[in-house]
Amino acid sequence: MPEYLFRRTHGIVGLLRRLIEDGCARAIATGEERLTPELLASTAIRPGNLADLDPQAGEIPHIPQDVQPPPQPPPDKNRKRPRNTVFDDHGDGSAVDG
Repeated sequence: MPEYLFRRTHGIVGLLRRLIEDGCARAIATGEERLTPELLASTAIRPGNLADLDPQAGEIPHIPQDVQPPPQPPPDKNRKRPRNTVFDDHGDGSAVDG
């Protein structure tokens, strides 16, 4: 999803903020309760939503339209997630030596 968000907002933080806020409001209103690429694709970013920008100063960026969400890969039901070993204590072996 990060690639989709970058394509959608061109890395402009204000557009990203607006997209996430509008997407969250839509997710709550529709009962979906999750931000998905499909939900964000149906959420429009309009210049009217960017009230804190001054169009006379050229602060309104180009807003890309018709950006499709990335295709979702089919779920692999046979794949098991490996065990998380980040917090395993491998030690230095001195406790074993006695």
